Amino acid sequence: MKLSQIVVFTILFSSFISKSFGQGCCTAGSSTFGGLERGISKQGNIILGVSFISTSLNSTFNGREKISDPLDRTASISSFNIELEYGLSEKVSLLVFGGYVLKHRQTTVRSGTDNSREVISFEGKGIGEVIILGKYEIITPTILSPLGLSFGGGVKLPVGSYTQEVDGSRLAIDLQPGTGSTDVLLWGNFYKGFQPVSLAMFVTTLYRYAGSNLDGYRFGDEYLFSVGSEYYLTDFLTFSLSARGRFSDKDFWGGRFLPSTGGTYYDLLPSIIYAEGLYNLRVFYQTPLYRNVQGIQLTTSSIIGVVLLFNIQ
Repeated sequence: MKLSQIVVFTILFSSFISKSFGQGCCTAGSSTFGGLERGISKQGNIILGVSFISTSLNSTFNGREKISDPLDRTASISSFNIELEYGLSEKVSLLVFGGYVLKHRQTTVRSGTDNSREVISFEGKGIGEVIILGKYEIITPTILSPLGLSFGGGVKLPVGSYTQEVDGSRLAIDLQPGTGSTDVLLWGNFYKGFQPVSLAMFVTTLYRYAGSNLDGYRFGDEYLFSVGSEYYLTDFLTFSLSARGRFSDKDFWGGRFLPSTGGTYYDLLPSIIYAEGLYNLRVFYQTPLYRNVQGIQLTTSSIIGVVLLFNIQ
């Protein structure tokens, strides 16, 4: 079998496998919450953020059991994001979030002629999806009462391509930079400060109701939450530790729910935040705590990221 034939065959095979053995790269829970993890921007303020996030997917699970991947798959995602949030009024702000994504996966295939093994790489890249979210602050935190509560809603717009091809064959949906669907988002954020001990806690929730793309593919609905605390080491340095959960329904395509999609995922995320003047620099690392997936799935093994925020008053 020629190399070009192996590549085409493997692309088609990967499209089938991504539906049979689970998604390799692309769900909403693969990255951080970004601007969804804080309260509103004050009236007239602009928060401008840039970030780089690197995600590795090297762990395969069958239910709750970690196993060797049947296809020797590994995957990675690199995303470069920009976010902009503006305080429209005293209690309302608008967040816009988007970026560029590069997805890479390696799969081992066996030649039909000499039974040799060869590692084939696939790559999808381009502009990702765009999130637009409105936030409303119900309770405003003050020095005397450091308690905040905000709710909001918005959409994820299908800006990114979901039809990229290699050698005339479309890449699997989990390698596409976009999903092709418009999703509805519901969001909430709770904050409580404890000034005497320089400590604060926060809870963020996000529900994504997924639409279908023009191919009729529908990713499963997702519920994500983050519960954490921040401890102020100095006036400029803060340590943050949060636990994150993601609950995902099965994907739907071709008139049926797809096997090996959906599951429950818990992760731990420590981070260091340096803040001075108008800017805020955050470095974080995310590691798995628990996996319980439907069927066999390649899952996130680690996420590392850097976020730089500017608060323009």
